[in-house]
Amino acid sequence: MAGGINGDPEPKGVKRKCEEPSITQEQHDSPSDNSGMHTDIPISNSKVRCKFCHKTNTEDVLIPSSAAPECIVLTNEILANIYTDNDDVVQHNLTNYSIYDENGHMCSIDSGVMERNVTIYMTGYVKPIYDNSPGIEEGIAARELGPILEWWLSSYDGGTQALIGINTEYADYLLIEPHPKYKKYMTSVTEKIHLSREVIKNILSSEYDDPTYEDILNCIIDSVNPATGNKFTEEDLISHAQFVLNQVLEYDSNDTYHLPLAETQCIETLTQLSGAAKPVKALSRRAGQRTQYVKTDINKREFSKATTTELVKDVFENMFAAQLDIDDKENEGNVNTLVKTMFDDVCNSKIKKEKSDIRVNVNQVLWRDQVLCEKMFVVVKNNVSTIPLIGCIEYFFKTKFKNNAHIQLFMHSYETVLGETADPQEIFSLKNCTNIDVKNIVRVIDVVQKIPSKNWFQLGNSKLQDLLEPVNRKSKNSFFYQLQYDDKFGRFEYPKPLEPNTVITEGYCSNCEDFVLEQKSKEPELHEFIEQDNNISYFYKFKLFDEEYKVGNFIYLQPEIFKTASRSNMIGEEPFEFKKTNKNISNQEQKVIDETKYPEYYRKSLENTMRGSNETTPDPFEIAEILAIYFVDWDRKNIKLIVRRMYRAEQIPLEDYAKNSDMNMLFWSEEEFRVTYQNIRGKCYVSFISNIQDPLLWSSGGPDRFYFTKKYDFIFGSIVSEHELPSEAKLTGKEVYVNYKYQYVDENKLQYIPSYKKIKPLRGLDIFAGCGGLSRGLEDSGLVISNWAIECDDKAAGAFKLNNPEATVFVEDCNHLLKLAMSGEKTNSKNQNIPQKGEVDFICGGPPCQGFSGMNRFNSGQYSLFKNSLIVSFLSYIDFYRPKYFVMENVRNFVSFKRSMVLKLTLRCITRMGYQCTFGILQAGNFGVPQTRRRLIIMAAAPGEKLPLYPEPIHVFNRRSSSLTVQIGTKKFKTNCKYDESAPMRTVTVYDAWSDLPEIPNGASDEDIIYKSKPITHLQKLLRYPDNRYAESILSDHICKDMSSLVQARMALIPVCEGSDWRDLPNITVQLPEGIKTNKLLYTHHDIKNGYGPNGALRGVCMCATGDKCDPQDRQNNTIIPWCLPHTGNRHNNWAGLYGRLAWSGFCSTTITNPEPMGKQGRVLHPEQHRVVSVRECARSQGFKDSFIFHGPIINKHRQIGNAVPPPMGTAIGHEIIKAIDKKPRYIYSPFF
Repeated sequence: MAGGINGDPEPKGVKRKCEEPSITQEQHDSPSDNSGMHTDIPISNSKVRCKFCHKTNTEDVLIPSSAAPECIVLTNEILANIYTDNDDVVQHNLTNYSIYDENGHMCSIDSGVMERNVTIYMTGYVKPIYDNSPGIEEGIAARELGPILEWWLSSYDGGTQALIGINTEYADYLLIEPHPKYKKYMTSVTEKIHLSREVIKNILSSEYDDPTYEDILNCIIDSVNPATGNKFTEEDLISHAQFVLNQVLEYDSNDTYHLPLAETQCIETLTQLSGAAKPVKALSRRAGQRTQYVKTDINKREFSKATTTELVKDVFENMFAAQLDIDDKENEGNVNTLVKTMFDDVCNSKIKKEKSDIRVNVNQVLWRDQVLCEKMFVVVKNNVSTIPLIGCIEYFFKTKFKNNAHIQLFMHSYETVLGETADPQEIFSLKNCTNIDVKNIVRVIDVVQKIPSKNWFQLGNSKLQDLLEPVNRKSKNSFFYQLQYDDKFGRFEYPKPLEPNTVITEGYCSNCEDFVLEQKSKEPELHEFIEQDNNISYFYKFKLFDEEYKVGNFIYLQPEIFKTASRSNMIGEEPFEFKKTNKNISNQEQKVIDETKYPEYYRKSLENTMRGSNETTPDPFEIAEILAIYFVDWDRKNIKLIVRRMYRAEQIPLEDYAKNSDMNMLFWSEEEFRVTYQNIRGKCYVSFISNIQDPLLWSSGGPDRFYFTKKYDFIFGSIVSEHELPSEAKLTGKEVYVNYKYQYVDENKLQYIPSYKKIKPLRGLDIFAGCGGLSRGLEDSGLVISNWAIECDDKAAGAFKLNNPEATVFVEDCNHLLKLAMSGEKTNSKNQNIPQKGEVDFICGGPPCQGFSGMNRFNSGQYSLFKNSLIVSFLSYIDFYRPKYFVMENVRNFVSFKRSMVLKLTLRCITRMGYQCTFGILQAGNFGVPQTRRRLIIMAAAPGEKLPLYPEPIHVFNRRSSSLTVQIGTKKFKTNCKYDESAPMRTVTVYDAWSDLPEIPNGASDEDIIYKSKPITHLQKLLRYPDNRYAESILSDHICKDMSSLVQARMALIPVCEGSDWRDLPNITVQLPEGIKTNKLLYTHHDIKNGYGPNGALRGVCMCATGDKCDPQDRQNNTIIPWCLPHTGNRHNNWAGLYGRLAWSGFCSTTITNPEPMGKQGRVLHPEQHRVVSVRECARSQGFKDSFIFHGPIINKHRQIGNAVPPPMGTAIGHEIIKAIDKKPRYIYSPFF
C-alpha cells in the first residue's frame, strides 16, 4: 500500500553526502557496547502547532544516543555482507522504531503527512533481514532513516500479522516492533490492516451472493481489534474506509483473480457512506517493488458450471458461453445459426417498388400463377409501417372498386418481446384481424402449425434432433407457429380452441366473433323490467363485463365518488366534519430549532416527502348497495343507479376504529346517492355480523368479502349500535348462496358469494427455496404441497425443513442434483430420493438475483456470471421435469438486465419448450404486507393447461412505489390487472403489523417470550390466529441485533416521531457505558453548497466542503452525529432515512438481509423503542405468520426473511392458478386450417 512520496527521489546511483545531525545529542553506549545501557533523549520541546505534523499536543521522538545516520548504518559489516542483485533494493528489519518529522515530533505514517509531502524519518535498531527477533540486541542504532518515500504492506506470513515496509532512497525496512512510546501511533495502522484483511476475506469466503454492506459490517463488529483488544465498530470501518478501498483495488489488480471486489455492493455502499475516493485503477508502486497486496489465506474459488438440458443449452449458449459446460468450443457463437428469411427482402425498398404479382380473374385471385385460397398465409405491404403484415386468409370479398380479403393477423417473432433472441422462422398468431386489398399481397409463405406431441411431458432432456420444429431450415419461405401472442400484456398462449359443434359459415372469423363479444360486454345489458314511473324505467339487474349486477348486490365504486355524486335522500343535510386517518404527512413542520444543538436539522427542509410515508397512498374503493337500476327517457345506454353508501372504519372520525378495526369491516348508513354504471369498479359481498359464524374465517374464505356490525350517522358523526339497526340491514347476507344451489330462495336477498376454489394440491418442487416464502404462500392457497426443496444454504434449508417436516430438502448444489437426475440416479449421496420424471406437477423458485437487483448492483465478474447462469439451471429443471405449471420470481430489475436480454432469452427458452407464459411486476404491498417490494413474476402453463392471469391488487399502496409497467426497448408492457388506481381495501401499515408485540431492549436474545396482549388489528389476527391467538401464547424470534454502545446512544437520541432520522441528532457529548465520553462534532470548513448557518456558523466537516480534495486530518471519530454523514450528505440526498425511525402509519422499505442504521435501507429503528427492528417484526413485514420458524443465528434469520418472497403474494398467485385449473379447456388443440 503506497502511503505517499516526499518529493521526487534522486536518480538511482546518485549518493547524497551524509550530513551530521544539527541537533545536539547526549552520548550513550551503543548496543554493541557491553554496558547494557540503552537510553533515549528528547530532540525538542515545542508546544505550539507544528507546521509539519499539524499537532499542538506533540510528543518528542526518543533517539538512541549511539544512533548513526542511515548511510553510515548501511555500511556496517553485518548489513553490508548481505548479497543482493544490482537491480534489487537492499532490505533489512527495523525494531524499536519511531517515525518523526523535521521538528522531531512523533507522527503516524497514515496521518496524512506524507500526502502533504512532509519530510519524515525513522529511528530505531536495524537488523539483517534474517533476524526477526523484536529485541534490540545485535541491532544497529540508527537515526534519520529517510526521508521516507513510501510505505507498503507485505503479505501475511501464514498468520494474522501483516508486515509493514518502509522505503527510503537507500533501502527497504520491514517494521518489527515499535518503540513503547511510539506504539500508540501504530494503532490506526494496525486497525486498518486488520480491517482490510477482514473485509477482503469475508467478501471472498461469504457463502451468500454479493454480500451487502450490512453483511460485511456484521462480520467486522464480531472481530477483535488487535490494537485495543476490543471489538471493532462501524465507526472504525467508516474511519478507515479509504485505506480499505485502496487495499481492495490492490487485490483486484492481481491478474490471477477475476472477481472485481471493488464492484460488490458492500464496497459501493462503504464508498458512498465514507466519501472515500475510488481510484480508477490500483495505486502504482515503485519500479522493481517486490511486495504484494494485502494477502488473505483464501484460496481462489472454483465455480460450478450450469447443468443444462440440450434445449436450454442451445438457447443460452451465446449468453453464458463461459459458464456452460460445452464440449465443443467451436460451436460457441450466435444464439441462432438459422437461415435468413424472406422478410429481409420484403422490408427492402427495392421490393416495395416492384409491381404487384397479383392477378384477378373472374372467380380467382392468383399470385405468380398460384391460386390463393382460404387458410393460405400471405405477406402484405403495410401502408403505415415498414414492417409487413402477415396474415392467414379467412375469406375473400368484393367491394365496388376492388377485390379484398379478410385475414387473421400474425406477428413475426422479432416483433414480439423475444426480439433478437427469437427464431427467425417462427410467427405468432394475434387476436387481431383486418381487411386488405389483394393487390398489396407481396408473398405467399409456407406456414406449418406446430402442435405439441402427445408425449410432450416425457420429452424433457431430449436430444435436439428430437425437438426440431416442422419447418424447412434451408428455405427462406418456410415458417411455423404454435402460440398466440398478446402484444399488450406480453402473453404467449395456445390459440383458443373452437367448440366441437361450431358451425363455420361463409365470412366467419373467430377473431371477429371474439371482438364483437368483447365490445358487447363493455356495454350494460338490462334484464328483468320492473316498472316505469313517468319517464323512468326500472330494472332488476344488468350485465356488464360478463358480471351480473342486481338490486341488493354490493359494488365497488371509484374512490371519493360520494363527494361529487348527487344525493337521493337527506338532501341539504350537512355532514359531520371529520379528518382523514391513516395518512402520515411527512413534510416537516416549521418549528424553531436550535441549530447550534441540532446543526444538521436544516437538511430536512431540503426534501418534501419521507420514504415509507402513506402521504400519496390512494383511498380504497367506495362500497355501496344497489337499491335501484334505471334509465331516463328511453336512454338505455345511460344506466343509472341509486345506491346506499357503506362507510369504512377509516372514513369515520373515531381514530380507534380506523386503527384497530378489521380492514373489511363496514358501517351501515341511511345515505342514498345517484351514480352511473361507469362509476362501478367491481362487485363485492357484504353480510351482517349475525349472519356469519366467524368474521375472520368467513372473510378469509373468499375474495371481496365484507361485513358490518353497526351504523354510522353522518349527521351527528356517531356510531349506532347493532340493536338499533333497521330490520332490512339485519337481513343482509342472511340467505347466502355459496357455491351450491338452494331448492328455493328469496330472490331479493339472494347473494352468490364465491369461495376460493379447492383442488387436489399439485406435487411441488421449490428450487433456490430459501426458507420457503413463495412455496408457503402457494401452499396457503391450496395449490401445492411442497414435496421437495433445493437450497444450498444449510441454515435456510433448516428453516424450510422446520416448516415443512414432510418435505425432502436437498442441501446441495442444484446443478449437481440435476446432473444426478438426468443420469437416472434414484438417490443422492445422502440416500434421499430424487424426484423422477412425471412426479413433479409444479415448480417454483427464484434464481439468485444479485446480478440484477437494484440494491445488489454487482453485475460483472465470474462469480456474478455463475449466479446469473443459475437461471439456466432453473430452466433446465423445467425442461427436464416438464411440470404442469411453474412460477419463476426475481427482482424487478431482471427485466432490464443486459438490455432485457436475460428476460428475452428466458421467455424464448420457455416458449421453445412449448410452454405458455407471461411476465409482469407485482407489488407485495398490494397483497397485505406493510412493505414495498416489487418482484418480477413469470408464470407458465404446459400445453393443455390454461395460462393464469395475474392477481388483482387487494390493498391500495403508495403511488410512488406502484409503477408496475415494464419497458423493453420502446415497448411498454403491463399485466392484466384492471385495478390500477385503487383497490378493495386500505393499505397495511406498520401499526397493523407490529403494535401488539411486546417491548424489548436493544440486543434482546430470548427466542421465546410471552405475547402479553391479544391481537389488536385485523392483520395481527391473521398472523396469530388460530395457532397463537391468546395473550399467553408463545412468541418466537422477537429478538434484535445488539448494537454498539455508540450506536445505541445515537438511537436513544433519535426523536420518537414520524420522519425522524440522523438529522435530528443533537451535537452533544454523551457518557457511554464503558466510561468513554463521545466527542462533539466540529464544523471546520465553509460549505459552498449549503452556505452558513445562523450567526455565520460553518457547516462543513472536511476540506471537500469548500470544493477542494478531502483532507484525512479532518476526519473525526466517536461523535453522536456520525462524521461521515455530513461529510458526504451533499452528494447522497442528505442521507435521508439513515438512523431513521419507521412510522406507525407508514410502511417499511424493502426488507433487506441485515438491518443496520447506516445501511442501504435506512429506516430500521422501531417507531418508539430505541433499537433496530426485530426478526419477528421483519417477518411480519413480509407477511410471515408467527407460527413460521426461522433457523440459525440472528443474522441468518434476517437473511432468510430478507431473501424471501412475501407469502401473501404467493397466496394471491396460487389462487389465480387454481382459477386457471378450474377453467381448463376441454378441447385443447384445433388445427388452424
